[in-house]
Amino acid sequence: MDDWKEKIINEKLGGKRNWTDEERTELAHHLDIEFDKRLASIDSSGKPATRPEDAWTEDNWKEKMSEHPLFAPYLAEQEGKTDIELKPSALSEGLAQLKFDPEHNTPVELAQNYKEDGVYNFKYKNYRIAIKAFTEGLKQKCKDQELNAQLYNNRAAAHAHLENYRSAIKDCDDAVKIKPDYLKAIVRAAQCATKIASWDEVISWCDKGLQHNSTDETFLKMRTTAMKEKKINERNLRKRLQGEKQKTAKEQNLLTRILSSGVCLGDKETKGSQSLDLSDLEPCHPAAQGSRVLLNDDDELIWPVLFLYPEFHETDFIREFNENSCLCDHMEAMFGSDIPPAPWDTNHSYKSSDLCIFFEDVKKNKLCKVDPKMSLKQVLQDSRYVVKGGTPGFIILVKDSKFFKEFIEKYEW
Repeated sequence: MDDWKEKIINEKLGGKRNWTDEERTELAHHLDIEFDKRLASIDSSGKPATRPEDAWTEDNWKEKMSEHPLFAPYLAEQEGKTDIELKPSALSEGLAQLKFDPEHNTPVELAQNYKEDGVYNFKYKNYRIAIKAFTEGLKQKCKDQELNAQLYNNRAAAHAHLENYRSAIKDCDDAVKIKPDYLKAIVRAAQCATKIASWDEVISWCDKGLQHNSTDETFLKMRTTAMKEKKINERNLRKRLQGEKQKTAKEQNLLTRILSSGVCLGDKETKGSQSLDLSDLEPCHPAAQGSRVLLNDDDELIWPVLFLYPEFHETDFIREFNENSCLCDHMEAMFGSDIPPAPWDTNHSYKSSDLCIFFEDVKKNKLCKVDPKMSLKQVLQDSRYVVKGGTPGFIILVKDSKFFKEFIEKYEW
């Protein structure tokens, strides 16, 4: 008797020789199990068997199946997955070569195989891979026009999921050229045109569909919606064009008004000039950004104006200064006897009665004194005054002060 058998008999029966039927049955069962284990552990040469590294076992069978090109889709569906990606393997690469080898497949077979591959990837939301597969199918230029139309339509579906609506419409158009009654492609084209609010295209595609089925609810509903949206767009376009026309007329009126006022803007005399445009009126000073000269309902120019206080490096910005208002009115409103001094005026020296107003004659490097009783319009009509950055500016000094004397010495008189 073999040693392993003797060992089992001794373990189970302790050397007993008078056995019952139950004991014999149990012993036979254990002998069978031990025999199977020993048989599995040796190969044909009688040596202990070695298991291949990639062998399927009870522990790894599910992982192996998930990597197998035939079983992976089934497992993914069972687990509710829709975005699987197979790991490359010798088996999958070999099957792919066989499936897409031109030497073993006709152009029609290749196109069909690429279509199936694209549909598979589309199903699992691998839309870019699906597009590549459908494109390869079309490259085969097979004679099966029905198949070619399907490839175009399927590629359009993948493009639509990636929101490449123009590409999708182009593919639908190619599909319909091959198969004029291809309603799936016509519907998809109309839906994609709806996504990009191209209402004329939606109507055109719906009309094509209705030629083949005049009662189709999908086409009728989309066409009705497109007609409604088209009318809304046309109305909005008319409003926008009317608004732009009015704005242009208003801007031209403003330019004409400035041209006739004799204001010198920048380095050019605007009176009689035809080169003035709105860009010449855009404020450059940070405080004046967003404010531009305008015309009020009484045909008066309303300017943004800067008051500069070089003694303290401070600035006041008047957003709306009527051209017919006098400078002294603003001085009184800002520095009148009953007005609290500005935070920077620590000596309370800036009083309207003690202030002098100047502007620069840039060409001659001179300071020009302004009569406070003059209107802004009168000052701007002075041939020496140049409005820069669309914003008139004035220098405010306390007359006969120490800073006044030091400041005016920088200029010629």
